[in-house]
Amino acid sequence: MANPFNNLTQVLAKLPGIGRRSAERVALALVRKGDELAVPLIDALTDLRNQVCTCRLCGSITTHDADPCRLCSDPMRDPKLLCVVEDSGDILAIERSGAFKGVFHTLHGRISPMSASGPDDIRLAELEKRIEQGSY
Repeated sequence: MANPFNNLTQVLAKLPGIGRRSAERVALALVRKGDELAVPLIDALTDLRNQVCTCRLCGSITTHDADPCRLCSDPMRDPKLLCVVEDSGDILAIERSGAFKGVFHTLHGRISPMSASGPDDIRLAELEKRIEQGSY
């Protein structure tokens, strides 16, 4: 039978920025704090799985009931100004600056021959389609 603590540690260690030691510390905190941390975490992960999706237009993170996302739906944004980003985190950073008032397109990766990632592995076709249609 698999050890639940070890399983949790292995899953946490797969998250960006969390190594094996950090994963162990997080897992220990979840064990120690029990219902205080574990239950809200389980609820948040369940909500994430059931409600969060990618925007059908820009590919950013949104919810099923807000698709297209708030940025794509905002009539005050300039639809002729398109910012292409690697991932949704880039949108969050740009939005924090408050300087960009256009719309976004998330590629969900980058072309990297070293990582065997090509044009078919990112949302390049969707970008081409948006540009061809003139509907950023």
